[in-house]
Amino acid sequence: MFSLRIPKPGSISGFIFSLLLLCSSQLTGQDTLRTYGPRIGIDIARFVFLLSDPAEIGAEASLDLEVYKNIYPVFELGYNTVTLNQEEFNYSAGGIYGRFGMDYNLLPVKDRSVHHSIFAGGRYGISFFKQQAENIVAPNSYWGDFYLESYDNNLTGHWLELVGGVRAELADNFFLGWTIRYKIMLSRGKDELMTPYLIPGFGKVSNNRSFGISYHVMYKIPLFKK
Repeated sequence: MFSLRIPKPGSISGFIFSLLLLCSSQLTGQDTLRTYGPRIGIDIARFVFLLSDPAEIGAEASLDLEVYKNIYPVFELGYNTVTLNQEEFNYSAGGIYGRFGMDYNLLPVKDRSVHHSIFAGGRYGISFFKQQAENIVAPNSYWGDFYLESYDNNLTGHWLELVGGVRAELADNFFLGWTIRYKIMLSRGKDELMTPYLIPGFGKVSNNRSFGISYHVMYKIPLFKK
């Protein structure tokens, strides 16, 4: 902390010199404080999936907190549903998911009052969901078509994510940012009759690897400064 020493009486030049040093200290941010508190947000990229085919309905909220210099534990919670209508069946899947992990800020900032970040991190994801099919028709020209009214199963999916992205503070405690996700499937859940089309939080199950993107609007609750 810079301290201003009162010059001796009559030392006008000494007083001006000390005043200039004080102003310089304020401009370089040496005496600034950093704001701490939980940061909450929503993923507005989820609304884009309403325009996909088939449409996906979902929402996601996030929470992070700087517990140590550049280290942010992260918790994300959401839900996701999809409906797929085909000639042979009507399919739907939906449920909740959570991701737990940590981000590390790679952006060196000298001014502690600046909260922008370029980060990298990881997540563990888990999803509890239900998939079901109705009006199932299995065509067979020899034995005849097989009909099944409905089938459903409750499943649990697990995956890992490598993430990276940007957070920018546009106004005091208000942030915008995006996150790129590389997802690695660990388990789709056990269903011997029907492979899941979608796992909430992971996305479409076309293979065991996929990419995703999130775009967050966030607000930090300013609890204290130090």
